[in-house]
Amino acid sequence: MDKKKLFEVYDEIYATKFGFIPCIEECDGRCEKKPLSVLLPFEDEYIFKRSGKQICNEILELSGGSLKIIGGMCDYTDGIKCFIHEYRPISCRLYPFYMNLTVDGELELLGDETCPLTESLIKDSTYLPNMMLALNKLTLLIDKNYWKTLEEIPEHLWDNTCKDRHVCKL
Repeated sequence: MDKKKLFEVYDEIYATKFGFIPCIEECDGRCEKKPLSVLLPFEDEYIFKRSGKQICNEILELSGGSLKIIGGMCDYTDGIKCFIHEYRPISCRLYPFYMNLTVDGELELLGDETCPLTESLIKDSTYLPNMMLALNKLTLLIDKNYWKTLEEIPEHLWDNTCKDRHVCKL
């Protein structure tokens, strides 16, 4: 994987500001309480260079390789407020959506239908097209083995919201 090119796409994604909507008052802050956020390749280094904060708090060793994650409770939230919002990982920026690579190599977004914003974001005429344009660049840069390794994450590490994430494919 070309780290420099990945960082360029990360710059683009971080600059889009997609995924930021002041929604805590509409729910119980479930995006802040996700039990698992998987970092993209080199994303922990990217965030550290921008913020000086080490975001990865766990490494999952799986047969396909290792994944850097934010496991359990993130060190940068109190369960309601994110203290590194400007530097949060792409998986956090995407919520209530999750990236998945299909067996045909196409990127799909899976939606958390329990989030009160999912429906309005799907209907937004600019949100999804802008997000997909940026994210599709990632599929070209990230090794297919990374996506296969994601599928190995043990089910008990996902909460019920994540387990049901295949309900809404866009």
